[in-house]
Amino acid sequence: MAPEKKIFWIVLVVIVIVVAVLLFGPEVRERRGPQPKAAWVAIEADGAGVAVVGPVEIAAGTPFTLHAVLEAEQRDGTPLYYTRAPALEIGGERVPPDRVRPWDRPDEAQVTWFTVEGSVPYLRLQEGQGTERLEFKEFLRSDWPYSWSLDGRLEPAHDDILAGPSVQLEWPFGTQRYQVRIAVGGEEEDVLARERFVSWGAAELPAEAERFPTVTAALPGPAAPASAVFGLSQLEPVADEAAQLPGDAVAGGQAGRDALREELVRLTAARLAFARLPLLAEVIAATGTSPGAVAWGEVALDGTVAWDRVATGDLLRAGGRVVMLYRDAAPPAPGNDESGAADHPETPGAGNGRLDRDDLVFDYARGAAVRRLSDVFAGEGGVVQWAPLASGP
Repeated sequence: MAPEKKIFWIVLVVIVIVVAVLLFGPEVRERRGPQPKAAWVAIEADGAGVAVVGPVEIAAGTPFTLHAVLEAEQRDGTPLYYTRAPALEIGGERVPPDRVRPWDRPDEAQVTWFTVEGSVPYLRLQEGQGTERLEFKEFLRSDWPYSWSLDGRLEPAHDDILAGPSVQLEWPFGTQRYQVRIAVGGEEEDVLARERFVSWGAAELPAEAERFPTVTAALPGPAAPASAVFGLSQLEPVADEAAQLPGDAVAGGQAGRDALREELVRLTAARLAFARLPLLAEVIAATGTSPGAVAWGEVALDGTVAWDRVATGDLLRAGGRVVMLYRDAAPPAPGNDESGAADHPETPGAGNGRLDRDDLVFDYARGAAVRRLSDVFAGEGGVVQWAPLASGP
């Protein structure tokens, strides 16, 4: 072969190799790299330095961060976790640091966030109906950042449809469950070309409740269980509507009714949903007593009682309503209609240090809500029954 032809073919082969590397190198590397297989949600409480894939309990008001996690399988079969979390804990065990890294692949990864909640905030169970009416649903949080990590929020997706007047705030307590969906590969407009990985959602509840990525933020003392149920669906049997406290429940004697009450106790304890009577039983049990042993006195709502005599966690009742004291609060601003609409998210200011009808309570008439005493007990001034669960006798 002539030298000129030999040089030509050598140059051609080099060009082909270079083009092949440029065109197919990244794809080959991707195929040989860790293969994504599952998505998870990890929760990092403020200051923890480690994100947990599973349930986390925090004090009310504690900030937390949600981290998307994409699990991949390496060539040797070991897992690798793509996430922005500083460290990971899965199944109670810390993941080795060399198996945790941010997403560094050439393909784009788009992250979308959901909350997993009961389909409605309140269900009234007629005679013969059971907890099978409780359904879980994944709610797209389109107002949340499309980010691998974001500041956690507790507010439910459907809290603006609770019946009755309610002070509309983003409360620093409650229970919330989270789902993340991660789409990898393909152009932004080419939806079908992407691989999609979805973390646990409605289908995994209630079977995986004990391991589901959940944040429960609660107040201290007897108010802990009362504050933790915010954001959960409330299930109320019509047979129990006339009862104020667990000991007042209508004695039905029907096996089906007794089984329903047992299931409502279980759901309330697991923070999957709640019913009013099991919740009040849990609140009272937290004080080391029983519903029949609660000492009831009387207290005026006309501003003559100082807040140092009462406390968050005390119970008030009148007529057929039992509520729990939450906090001293100032009157609503002039012209602010607190009708329950989300148009007026004014935060109540500091109160006057006196127990009056402007103060806030936890109410469970039709879903967990914070309401003013004036919205619960009609009339001016007045006296109601008072159980000092938190403040003491």
